[in-house]
Amino acid sequence: MAVFNKNYLTQISGFDNPIIAGELVYQQRTYWNLAMATDGVPVDLTGVTIAANIVRRTLSNVQDTRYGLSFDIANYTPTPTPITLTITNRNDAAGLFTLVIDDNSWSLVDTDTELAINSQNGVGFSGKIKLSFPAVGATPAQDSIIFLFFIVRSDGIVKV
Repeated sequence: MAVFNKNYLTQISGFDNPIIAGELVYQQRTYWNLAMATDGVPVDLTGVTIAANIVRRTLSNVQDTRYGLSFDIANYTPTPTPITLTITNRNDAAGLFTLVIDDNSWSLVDTDTELAINSQNGVGFSGKIKLSFPAVGATPAQDSIIFLFFIVRSDGIVKV
């Protein structure tokens, strides 16, 4: 898994916001099991709506520095449609759920020039997981956001 420069991840998530960031290989499927807790106590997700989306981004100047990967990120042209990611394995009482990365929904094809084996930048995606908590008694509704950032690279076999 790639190590990203904290200053560059701040471009995406801001200061002190949670982020899941990773470098994936073309056609790789993976998942993250997430546990929501406060001071070690599970957050009850009963009634919470959980949605996750990513969107294609343009990456440039991707470099492996002494402090991790650095990069510039910008909107992709033409403007792509956001991609919905799957949330499964919910256990509301325990504050657990799984974010699924299914490469089939990303619309990447092996002819994408940014997937070439010699591409310095790779294909970028940013997005978020949004947990929408309903109002309960005197506590108003609120949203909790976990930012997402992925670089997808050539596997050197299927896409060369």
